[in-house]
Amino acid sequence: MVEIPSDVVAGWPAPNYADPETKGPALPTIVLLFYVLATSALSVRLYDKLKISRQFFAEDYLIILSIVPTTVVTIIVLLSKWKYLIDRHTWDLPPQYFRPAKILVTVDFVFFFLASTFVRLSFLAFYRRLVAHTKTRLYQCTIYVTMFVTAVLAVAYISALLFRCSPVKAAYDFNPPTFYPDYPYHCTNREMILFTGSLLSTILDFWIMLIPIPLAWQLDLPLKQRLGVLGMFLLGLLICTCGAIKTRYLYTLFSTYDEVWVSTPIWILSALELHIGILCSSAPTIRVVVREHKRCFQEWRYRRYATTGSLTILVSPETAGSYV
Repeated sequence: MVEIPSDVVAGWPAPNYADPETKGPALPTIVLLFYVLATSALSVRLYDKLKISRQFFAEDYLIILSIVPTTVVTIIVLLSKWKYLIDRHTWDLPPQYFRPAKILVTVDFVFFFLASTFVRLSFLAFYRRLVAHTKTRLYQCTIYVTMFVTAVLAVAYISALLFRCSPVKAAYDFNPPTFYPDYPYHCTNREMILFTGSLLSTILDFWIMLIPIPLAWQLDLPLKQRLGVLGMFLLGLLICTCGAIKTRYLYTLFSTYDEVWVSTPIWILSALELHIGILCSSAPTIRVVVREHKRCFQEWRYRRYATTGSLTILVSPETAGSYV
């Protein structure tokens, strides 16, 4: 929520609390759908680590950590729609919802950046493991530097957002009808913080997506597997696309005071960015689990009991061809 001048408030239409125009069910529907997909992919990944490969790496712990703030973001999105009515024009929002809505939006941005940081670090930890036993020192240094930049960006963004006002509570005391605190305060421009953070994050996502492309061609893998690795990481382009579009929507906050209305696409794109990131990072283990279950099914099929006349025999892969 932005600081709204009194002359702007005076020009707003009369509030409609009974039957206001809203954005509809798109926000909770899309967010819930992709949250289910992301958590399902993570569940498959955990199954692989616990039952098949039986080993965890740094990237696994990081992606598990990411699901906690991702869940918080999902809950906040649902609360914003169903409880705090952040899906309508600002002038149609009941006054008692302004302060909790401001707090909710800030918490959402903080947990979103925290979750996206864990997802980025998970990708980078995976890259680091790929080159850990090779002589590609340049790539190792590149990955470590990118990890450092990712962590610093997260700390800087979250700190700037949480402590943008002095005193801190002034960030949430812009309540109607004045939309200004009744005590001395100083605040930095929140929209500039959000836009700059989103822009830098999108650039960082593009960079992280590009890192494994030359690396994949240097690994001692068959061409088919190399292309598979490249294809998996190029799925990260979806994350970059979501981030770029979200940054464009954040830019519109500079030119409007109807933030509640224009922020719905930002909420959707933020959630998609997180969920697609978890899906992409779990793609390799999903393939492993599918291949393992396919192998188990084939073994079960070959070992099933078959009845030929009055004789019941056990068909194995070695003898299956005798009965064809």
